[in-house]
Amino acid sequence: MKTWVKQHSHFLIFLSFFILSVLSLYIVYLRNGHIMIGDDYHFHQNRIEGLALSLQHGILLPKVSYFFIGGYGYASSLFYPDFYLYFPAIIRMVGFSLATSFVIFSIGINLATFVLTYVSGRYMELTKIKSYLFSLLYTLSIYRLQDFFNRQAIGELLAMGFFPLVLASLYLLKNGKEKKWLLLTVAMTGIGLAHFISLEIVSIFIGMYILLNLKCFLKKEVIVAILKAAGVTVLLLAFYLVPVFEQMSHVTFQVTSNPLTLISDRSYSLSELITNSFKNSVFHASSANIGVILLFGLVIYTVMLFKRNSPNRELVILALLFMFMTTDLFPWQFFDNTPLNTIQFPWRFLSIVTLLLAFLIANDDIGLFKKFPSSQIILIMVILIGVGLYEKESIDTEGKRILSHHSYDQTNSYYIGAGHEYLPKEVDYSTIKKNKKRKVVYDDSKIEITNVKMNFDSVAFDYRTNDTKKTTVTVPFIYYYGYQAKIVSDGNEKIIPASLNKQNGLVDIELSKKGRVSISYQTTLAQKISLSISVLTLLACVTWKGATMYSSKMKTKK
Repeated sequence: MKTWVKQHSHFLIFLSFFILSVLSLYIVYLRNGHIMIGDDYHFHQNRIEGLALSLQHGILLPKVSYFFIGGYGYASSLFYPDFYLYFPAIIRMVGFSLATSFVIFSIGINLATFVLTYVSGRYMELTKIKSYLFSLLYTLSIYRLQDFFNRQAIGELLAMGFFPLVLASLYLLKNGKEKKWLLLTVAMTGIGLAHFISLEIVSIFIGMYILLNLKCFLKKEVIVAILKAAGVTVLLLAFYLVPVFEQMSHVTFQVTSNPLTLISDRSYSLSELITNSFKNSVFHASSANIGVILLFGLVIYTVMLFKRNSPNRELVILALLFMFMTTDLFPWQFFDNTPLNTIQFPWRFLSIVTLLLAFLIANDDIGLFKKFPSSQIILIMVILIGVGLYEKESIDTEGKRILSHHSYDQTNSYYIGAGHEYLPKEVDYSTIKKNKKRKVVYDDSKIEITNVKMNFDSVAFDYRTNDTKKTTVTVPFIYYYGYQAKIVSDGNEKIIPASLNKQNGLVDIELSKKGRVSISYQTTLAQKISLSISVLTLLACVTWKGATMYSSKMKTKK
């Protein structure tokens, strides 16, 4: 029996991860055909539905989602990468309900995080049982459960799946394995495809990790490896980053003109953070925490700092630093009007604290597992019981957030996120919601418009101006750089760029004479070039890695 288990250990580990992926969601997403909704559920629900509709209409790489805002369109696909959402969107497109699509997606997120964390542990030379424990401690951590169940912050949740790979990459580089630089590229690209804010947070973590291990990183080979990883990551993400910067250079959005919050207003007192962690408190606006298991780990390893030659000192120091940055003891007021304000909530740094403490506890520098082998089983049981209790408490305290799967499927396209971040600053969203019946606006004394046809992603109509001068027509789309008007007049066809209506943030076009015009969003030159760069970089990486593996295999045979 032991021999069979050893031979099939990978399969058994994967199977247990799959079972845990389902069971850890059972109470909140599956029991009695009900699902508990979180703070961001409307927005991500709409993203999935919008992407599914775009695919149904043959738009494979949408930039503007026309499901949003009753057809006015919102550039969610441009500012929030859709890469991972294709999975639930395709499930939705083939006929499954939105709730079922989301639940299957959620199971997939859990399973991927379990596996990636386990693999990362193995990269860091943890034994199989320690890697397994690392995976459980991280994937089933209280902060991650808060992200999943109470906030449903899907972007951040997806990004967290790659955090362990970042730690493993840094571990390898620190220990002179600079040829493994591509792993850091994979990790950072994976994060960038999920959540840009998480990319900022991890970049800060990487910078601090390097500073605390400067002696190991100030080597030519390691510096070159980091530069290669950073450069290839930027190229792989160019298809996302370039269009975002292009939009920001042409349009002022509410994310900068009217930010949702100041980061200094969202920090916690240290006593709140410790108390909520000790109680495994359910997430509310002021109760994000790391949970009691990781809190005990933090206390134990903090005490170990005073021990001479304590291993992994830098990880303990970083855990304490990022814990400190979550509190109001850190001078966040100096960063309110800086790029760091885009992080919005200091408690997002608890994701890093969670990662570090999960690794420290699993790595067991204090030798607890050697002295008491049964303690590993006890810890696993405590983790699993903790998950069940947390879910039960979430249900008990947030009963009003429990919906049937049928109710979950009832969407409202006007939920675009609390801050309306990527609406042009000229848009008054309350006015938009009052004028849900979209219509073409014009001065009928200057132009006559007939045969108006509003398609999924375009508006077309015939027109005739009353004199030779140009007149402006406002089309019911939220403006983003890239809207164009294709005009057919007197047998000739021409394309003109649309402009931003300075009063309401919608799309304006200037027309003269007579003809038929169709207005739609078109991929810009910068978007096409950046996508080409990303695809070519991916092909180059796959080809290089494949050639390297083939070469190694041939040498081994010889």
